[in-house]
Amino acid sequence: MAGVATKQDALRLYRDILRAARSFTWPHESGRPWRDVLVESARAEFEQSKHVTDPTEIMRRLVVGRHCLEKTAKKFEETRQDILRSLENAPPPLS
Repeated sequence: MAGVATKQDALRLYRDILRAARSFTWPHESGRPWRDVLVESARAEFEQSKHVTDPTEIMRRLVVGRHCLEKTAKKFEETRQDILRSLENAPPPLS
């Protein structure tokens, strides 16, 4: 039963990463959208991890992945709020 829960947790994390990546629309230094870079990186991480069988290592990777996603989402939202505040406080454009 734990294997099913772990698989569901991994799938949930992967879907959450894909959802979060949609917000990253600006270009990476390579010229590709960040969303594509993030999705490709997540896919590679999950592919590398699919052969891991140690339950402790699987859970560690899921916890680290979830933590990174939450940290990134929090930083993204803080930056977005900072930008919105700076736009609200900016002087009106000259006509």
